[in-house]
Amino acid sequence: MLTLKELVNRCIDKDKSAWNEFVLRFKAIAEKAVRLRLNRHNFPHTIEDIKDITQSIFLDIWEGNKLEQVKDQEKITGWIVIVAQNAAVDFIRKTGNLTRQSPVVLNEEGVEFDITDTLTAKSNPVDELSTLELADTLDTLINALGPRDRLILKLNLLHSQSHKEIADLLKLPQNTVSTIIRRSLLKLRESLERRGYPA
Repeated sequence: MLTLKELVNRCIDKDKSAWNEFVLRFKAIAEKAVRLRLNRHNFPHTIEDIKDITQSIFLDIWEGNKLEQVKDQEKITGWIVIVAQNAAVDFIRKTGNLTRQSPVVLNEEGVEFDITDTLTAKSNPVDELSTLELADTLDTLINALGPRDRLILKLNLLHSQSHKEIADLLKLPQNTVSTIIRRSLLKLRESLERRGYPA
C-alpha cells in the first residue's frame, strides 16, 4: 500500500489508479464534512446533494491540479475537510441563504456562551469537524428530550430567549424554566460524555 505522500504525488502526476485510491480513501470524510456543515447551517438537503457536492469536490481537485497546492501532504485530511466545508457553504450560497444556528445558551444573567466551546477545540480543520459532529449529536439529543423540555431548551439555545422571556411566553415560573434548562443541559452533558466527548 502506498504511503500518503506517494499517493498524493502519483495523483499530482495524473496516475488514475492512484487517484481512484485517493478518492476511496478520502470520500467518506469529505461526505461527512459536507453533511455536518449543511446540518450546522440547518440547510435542507438530500443524500444525493451530499454525493453531488462531494463528486464536484474531487472533480475540481483532479481537473484543477489542486493537490499541488497542499504544502504539508501529511495534513491532507485537514485540507480535504476545509475544501469540503467550503464546498458546502458554496452550495448553500448558490441555492439559498439560511442563517447559521449555533448552540449558544443564554444563562440566567443573560450572558451568552457556546456549549460546544467547552467540549472541543476549533484550532484546526479536524477539530472543526469534531465540533460539527458535536453539533449534529447535540441536535439529536435535544430532539430526544420531552416536548416541554425540548421547546424550552430550543427557545434558549436556538432563539436566544432568556429564562425570563421563556417563562413569560409559556406562562411558567422563571425558576421552573431555569430548572428545566439546567436539568436538560446536565442531561445533554452526561449523554455527550457517554458518547466519548470530554467534560
